[in-house]
Amino acid sequence: MSNKPTGLAAFARKPKTDQSAGDSEHQAMPVARTRGKAESVALTVRLTRRQWERLHQLALAEGVSLQRLIVDGLVTLFRQRGLPEL
Repeated sequence: MSNKPTGLAAFARKPKTDQSAGDSEHQAMPVARTRGKAESVALTVRLTRRQWERLHQLALAEGVSLQRLIVDGLVTLFRQRGLPEL
């Protein structure tokens, strides 16, 4: 049986460096993170088909995009909790 991670765990783990070599020139350099650093960051939301249909219908009825509807909902949630708006 292999100890190699599979699925999402394989992407989340940092590669191991060979500490036995002792040669610092050949050890892996840390890689700077790039995710979440741009001005705009993508986010995935998982909904059931029924939930998506209801959300889509509401967006059509309001004449706004799903993006606008979701952001407006989050702004309302932040306000209700006394937090600064997005």
